[in-house]
Amino acid sequence: MTIYVQETGSDTWHWCMNCSKFPTSITKTRTTRPTEDLCEECEAKEKSGNCP
Repeated sequence: MTIYVQETGSDTWHWCMNCSKFPTSITKTRTTRPTEDLCEECEAKEKSGNCP
């Protein structure tokens, strides 16, 4: 199951642990994919198969 996370003070959702901007202080989580504010780097990694 994919977990989407947000960092304190950010509206961007991340889900690829190898994203260079993956939050270290997570304040929000969800299991359903958000419809907006998705991290572009996470999306690119997911599309290229580099999202564990």
